[in-house]
Amino acid sequence: MEKKISNQLLLWTVVWFAVLGIIIAFLGHMEMAHHQGIIAKYFASSSEQPGSASNKEYIYWVTLTVLLAVIGLLQFLTMARTLKRTIAEAAVKARPGKKQRPAAVQPTGQDKMISAMEEQARSLHLLSLLQREGRLVDFLQEDLRPYDDSQIGAAVRSIQESCQKALNEFITLNAVMEQEEGEEVTIPPGFDVNAVRLTGNVTGSPPFKGILQHRGWRVSKFSMPSLSAKQDPNIIAPAEVEIG
Repeated sequence: MEKKISNQLLLWTVVWFAVLGIIIAFLGHMEMAHHQGIIAKYFASSSEQPGSASNKEYIYWVTLTVLLAVIGLLQFLTMARTLKRTIAEAAVKARPGKKQRPAAVQPTGQDKMISAMEEQARSLHLLSLLQREGRLVDFLQEDLRPYDDSQIGAAVRSIQESCQKALNEFITLNAVMEQEEGEEVTIPPGFDVNAVRLTGNVTGSPPFKGILQHRGWRVSKFSMPSLSAKQDPNIIAPAEVEIG
């Protein structure tokens, strides 16, 4: 590629300098014709031979030709060097560098809606599992006012055991704070406001001292079964019909 470009540069340099040489030669010839009479009188009165005029004209043409050739060569070398340097710089820029991280794609309104629906489906799926294993929704929706406390107590025990079994099967829970409830605890500076909620007379800056009212819960493992694409997440428990 570089050789081809250099040859083209040389061709155009020769063409344009040939044109320039013709123009200069034409002007020089006219100037010499203008002074021909003066030169003839000068040589007639001098001791030089008659061929001296043609010798001077020959020297003029040779000098002009050499100057044009030198200028053309210098222009060619300069242009070729400049062009090669330009091509080299372009090649360096074209080399693959470090891959730039693609710009973060902003979620569209439809993406946000789909994400919200997926979160809702997961939450409802957990509720359906607790209903299936411990009939939690049935218990919460039941009107307990007609029943005695002894009857409610027996039902609650069964529901609590079934729901606890289902919850421990899919989720592992750990206490946020290891101390026992009712103990005095100290909240250091820089505590996680999402993990510890302060109540009561909260003034000043930490550290704070107070009584632990609830240890809190933190999920350390979550392994919910996948939700079937054909399953409607809004159906917590299907209706049951016994065919006789």
